[in-house]
Amino acid sequence: MVARPTAEALQRLRDTLPLWLEQKPLPSGWQDYCRYYHIDFSDRFGQADYRAGAVESGPYRLAVNLWQIPGASRNLVLLHGYSDHSGLFGHLIAYGLANNCNVLIFDLPGHGLSTGEPAAIDTFSEYAVALADVLQAIALPPLPTWTMAQSTGCSVLMEYARHYDWPFQATVLLAPLLRPAGWQQVRLARWLLKPFVHSIPRTFNRNSSDDAFLDFVRQDPLQPSRFPLKWIGALRDWLASLPLEDLGAGPALVLQGDQDGTIDWRYNTQQIGKLFPGSDIRYLQGAGHQLANESEPIRSQYLRAVGAFLEQQARSAP
Repeated sequence: MVARPTAEALQRLRDTLPLWLEQKPLPSGWQDYCRYYHIDFSDRFGQADYRAGAVESGPYRLAVNLWQIPGASRNLVLLHGYSDHSGLFGHLIAYGLANNCNVLIFDLPGHGLSTGEPAAIDTFSEYAVALADVLQAIALPPLPTWTMAQSTGCSVLMEYARHYDWPFQATVLLAPLLRPAGWQQVRLARWLLKPFVHSIPRTFNRNSSDDAFLDFVRQDPLQPSRFPLKWIGALRDWLASLPLEDLGAGPALVLQGDQDGTIDWRYNTQQIGKLFPGSDIRYLQGAGHQLANESEPIRSQYLRAVGAFLEQQARSAP
């Protein structure tokens, strides 16, 4: 069993991760990091070529992971949610590799091993620029590319679609974020607190039925201990600027848990249908917000739907 990495050890990895184009060896301790977060697939997918490195995006250095399978049929780009990071997405990385996909995932600014104020952002456009810079820097093979995103990662895709050509042949949205639960109260609390505090203490909600995951994430040294109020302001500004109309990205498969207490999912799923017309919206009984890390029965259920959706999209491709 690999020991939990210290905050100091993780900071050293962040500081010494080489730029992607430098092709330098990974820093000492990187393999232990991968093993601790269960994203070391050298035994399960030994044929995969794994690379990691940093991509510069404005003021940020983004930590990027890429697994490439010989003879892959697709590329998969994964986007994590707010306060998450690549190390928590082992289930979905493994799903992609098991289904003959090259898998790309990176830590958003202020998350995981990427730089930036923890869990903060000035504008959501910085998230979209980060995705654009990673896609430009990483030369994915010329294969059909699809994307699967969790929560805030879905918001990143929406903002990206407004400003860039859409590169994905299929889109899967897990618990997509537009409005959080209790949005009006959240906005009022921010307005009242902003003159006095910069951030609020983090609380860990029960957002998955997987108890082992909930225990793990509470001990995760890459989890923020506080939530900056300016992130709420950035979300408010983004929602105010987002036209609820076709993004031109085609239909998506939208998967939403009916026990999700993190977002206003009844409102959000209605609006997602405007942004991605023709989407297939499915509700998962008993599922919480953290769909990427739900219990195995729930993940198996929705991943079967993902597989069917991908087959359908492949058949309808020109």
